[in-house]
This record gives sequence, C-alpha cells and structure tokens, in this order.
Amino acid sequence: MKLNDPFGRMEKRHQANYEMMRDAMLRGSIGTVEAAQDIIKKSKNRSLKFLSVALAVLLLILCLFPNLMPALVCLAVIVTLWIVNSIISGKRYVERYINEELHGRTKEQDHSTQG
Repeated sequence: MKLNDPFGRMEKRHQANYEMMRDAMLRGSIGTVEAAQDIIKKSKNRSLKFLSVALAVLLLILCLFPNLMPALVCLAVIVTLWIVNSIISGKRYVERYINEELHGRTKEQDHSTQG
C-alpha cells in the first residue's frame, strides 16, 4: 500500500488515461518511434501556445481591471500548473507507448523472423 495513494485511485486514473491515449495512437496509425516523438513535440508546442494566449488574455483583463489582480494571479498560476502537468503526463504516456507498444512490437517481430 502506498502512502500517497492508499486505494490506488491515482494509479487507476493514470492507467485509464494511458489506455485512452494508447488507443488513440493506435487508431491514428502511430507506429514508429519518430512519429510518437513528433506527437510529443507537437503537443508541447500546442500547449505552450495555449498557455501564452491564456496568459495574454489574463494580462489584458488585468490591464482593464487592475483591482482583480489577486484573482487573476491565482488563475494564471492554476492555468500554468495545469498546462505543465498535462505536458508532463502526455510526455510520460507517449514514452510508455513507445516502450510498451513500439519497442514491444519490434522485439516480437525480431523473435518471429528468427524462429
């Protein structure tokens, strides 16, 4: 039993999220390591663009309503943490996909051609 996840809820959630991402990658015919790494790059760039737009909008609102600064700073921190967490989780899931699915398939193909 883990102290930070005693009932395994987070592990189950991560497993379910990984399986959804894996199924999407398989449906999208992502079958090479290079294509999977390209997905990591594209999703990171997309997330950083979203973050910059969101922070620009919050900055604009701050200019219009300076008395909302505490709430907007809190919102900016929450949005930033959310984006960073999603980038890290997405990268972890794609790397797991590469290790389990793509490298696993390569090893299986090597064994089937040898035997």
